Amino acid sequence: MQWILEFIVKHRSFSSLLLTSILSMVMISGSKENQAQTARMLTTSLFYPLQLTFSSVTHITNIFSENNRLKMEVAQMSVKIAQLQEQAAENERLRGLLNFSSDFTYSLYPVRVIARDPSLAFRSVVINAGKKDSISRWMPVVGEKGVVGKVVQVMNGLSLVQLIKDPANRTSVMSKRTRTVSILETENGSDFFMKCREHEDFEIGDTIITSGLGGIYPKGLCVGIVQKVVDTQDPLFNKVYLKLNIDFDHIEELFVVRLSPQWSAFRAELDSVEF
Repeated sequence: MQWILEFIVKHRSFSSLLLTSILSMVMISGSKENQAQTARMLTTSLFYPLQLTFSSVTHITNIFSENNRLKMEVAQMSVKIAQLQEQAAENERLRGLLNFSSDFTYSLYPVRVIARDPSLAFRSVVINAGKKDSISRWMPVVGEKGVVGKVVQVMNGLSLVQLIKDPANRTSVMSKRTRTVSILETENGSDFFMKCREHEDFEIGDTIITSGLGGIYPKGLCVGIVQKVVDTQDPLFNKVYLKLNIDFDHIEELFVVRLSPQWSAFRAELDSVEF
């Protein structure tokens, strides 16, 4: 029996032709009743399973097409949801900036961050405003919660902003409570401190603001909050560590303060004096 099956499988084309020929001869030579029985047998045993298989394949193909269509719709909806969420977040940020600008007495120009220093501890960003927008070198840049940095290079439509987290930057600051003046420093761009004399009064939670000295930042801009006061065993100075108000990892919309450096006014005043 097994050799017959092997022969049929091996010579399936010949076997199919032989089977078709035999069935044709039976259908031709048989009576009408036998022909009807043979047709019913073929329909039940051969054609119906083929039709069922074909219907199943068609159904599976339709399901596959529907699945692809639904996946595309889900992807499109995901993109729309992401865009709406981003717009909502942007609106929230802009509302905060609008409230900030309404309380600010200086002329502010809104800008966006379009590039940043690619290093891990980035120290500068590029904004989408320049000479054509009346932006000039040394103008302060602020965010909703405080000082961000200063413009150090100006092109026609772009400007480079040095952040206050740059170790090369030094910012004159003071305690809002005691009015004690110091210099904001950092050695790594993440830990910020001021040096103070032992008798000077700094407490945890004190608000640190710009002092107005140095000719760049106007007086009173928020910088950060005192986190701890450390005795460095230095006979002259202790270190006051603070947390900056600005989250530099998430700055997007900012303001340029249209304020010329104070030394420009001093220079003009001195040039007008006759000796």
